[in-house]
Amino acid sequence: MKSMTGFGASEYSDEVQSISLEIKTVNHRYKDISFRLSRKLAGLEDTIRKIISSRLSRGHVEVFAKYTGTSAQSAGIKYDGRLARAYFDILNQMGGELSGIDTKISVNDIARFPNVITAEDTANTDEELTGIIKRMTEEALDMVEASRISEGEALKEDFLKRVRYISDKVSLIKELSDQIPKGYYDTLMKNISEYTKGILSEERLATEIAIYADRVNISEELVRLNSHTESFNKALDANEPIGRKLDFMLQEINREVNTIASKSNSFEISSLVVDIKAELEKIREQVQNIE
Repeated sequence: MKSMTGFGASEYSDEVQSISLEIKTVNHRYKDISFRLSRKLAGLEDTIRKIISSRLSRGHVEVFAKYTGTSAQSAGIKYDGRLARAYFDILNQMGGELSGIDTKISVNDIARFPNVITAEDTANTDEELTGIIKRMTEEALDMVEASRISEGEALKEDFLKRVRYISDKVSLIKELSDQIPKGYYDTLMKNISEYTKGILSEERLATEIAIYADRVNISEELVRLNSHTESFNKALDANEPIGRKLDFMLQEINREVNTIASKSNSFEISSLVVDIKAELEKIREQVQNIE
């Protein structure tokens, strides 16, 4: 079981470039990936997206990647020597033909002419850079998955503890539910004794108690509730994404608990139901973060 919260990073540098990449993930109903990439890396967005999609099934993913060139070569800056020489020769020719003009020519003068120094469009990346980014993305995702697994294990232990608490409350409800018909019988007999002076027949009394016992019977709900909690615990050991499945199971558990509260007609049971629902809400909040 994995959480959807994670963080991973990777760095790379050589004599011409320095690259840093970070991946952050948080909970999200679906898989959503956003990017903030340097212009040099913009063309690799689809490559990074495919790698992430192959390893993460749910969650909002933020990818930050920064590229820094450490030399003129990495920045795509080039000098056209032949063009510079042509400009220089033309300027000298002009100086020789036009009298009264200062013919001193500097490097800065030549550099200002069109296309002597150019910067290439660096959005398109080469095969070597693509390989580097692929490796960095995998490294960052390894860290992301490790942190998601670690937090998932912590959440699993918390879920198990809370489900045990719920199961204990359900056991108390079972004990109380077995006493409800007898309590109703005692109350009914007291009322009969005080107000009817024993004129109600034993047959009518038995029928009344049987009808009431059937109306407040919650044995089926308790069986289903125990089944749902057992299934919930088993699902925690799955190696596949189970967040949506757990959320559905909690809805089923909550439905049975509500039915028990409405049928039992017992203050003590209603109090236990409140405790269970509070615990279910805590679990539900955390389940939203499960992949």
